[in-house]
Amino acid sequence: MPLLKREDLLKRDKFKIEKVDLGNGDYVYVRQMSGRERDRFEQSLIKIKVNPDGSTSYERDLEDFRAKLAVNTICDENGNNLLRPEDYKALSQNMTAAKLEKIVEVAQRLNAITIQDEERLVKNLKNGQSGSSTSDSAES
Repeated sequence: MPLLKREDLLKRDKFKIEKVDLGNGDYVYVRQMSGRERDRFEQSLIKIKVNPDGSTSYERDLEDFRAKLAVNTICDENGNNLLRPEDYKALSQNMTAAKLEKIVEVAQRLNAITIQDEERLVKNLKNGQSGSSTSDSAES
């Protein structure tokens, strides 16, 4: 296998898409996330807390975890997202837990998301990363 060149690395990957049967003939497609989408998803699971002394600390915030993951991965048959990040609250309140779990199981598998990933994220934040980022992400 040859060493990838810059052009190869910057070319859009083909994201895996999988059909998820929700029962009663209903289905959705779920896909892999891009690196940027994964970063934003992980950031949505962290709550920054300002302490009385002015310092900041970080807490894992798993509220609506499933819905947040679902809105980042539910797509049409071509891989285009169907939902916006802000749709997670409505999705969480309106979809049954059983259907949401079917979507999340596939999304976690396709995106290699484990509980250990969440724990690592919180641990890394506690080890000195600040609440603001100065990194420049490439626009997609």
